[in-house]
Amino acid sequence: MNRIRVCLAATVAVWLAVYSAGQTSSTPKETPKTKKSTAKKKSTKARGKTTKSKKTAASKKTTGPRGQQHPTPERYKQIEEALAARGYLQEEPTGKWGPSSAEALRSFQADHQLPPTGRLDAQSLIQLGLGPSP
Repeated sequence: MNRIRVCLAATVAVWLAVYSAGQTSSTPKETPKTKKSTAKKKSTKARGKTTKSKKTAASKKTTGPRGQQHPTPERYKQIEEALAARGYLQEEPTGKWGPSSAEALRSFQADHQLPPTGRLDAQSLIQLGLGPSP
């Protein structure tokens, strides 16, 4: 029984020494964000799990522009050639998308039960045989 009291007293003494040393240190106060991340790290350590830190927006590398891009002149020419082969484009394919190309596509779309917008879309390219298989 006496041995337990000595161990308990020693533990309390060590805990108080560590606690008081932390209270009197001259380290700057932590910001709430730092406290939160520190608390999160401690709680994950307590569970025995490790977590990867998230990358910040500034550290992410960009891979290029996102979203729909304009086709290259070679791709425009390929589309115009497909429209000309089906009789929708009456002029020579140039690789420059203009009003006559848009009108040819609009006619093609109307004949194939697609919305006749005159704009290139996946369904129109598939119907022309230039897109991925449906």
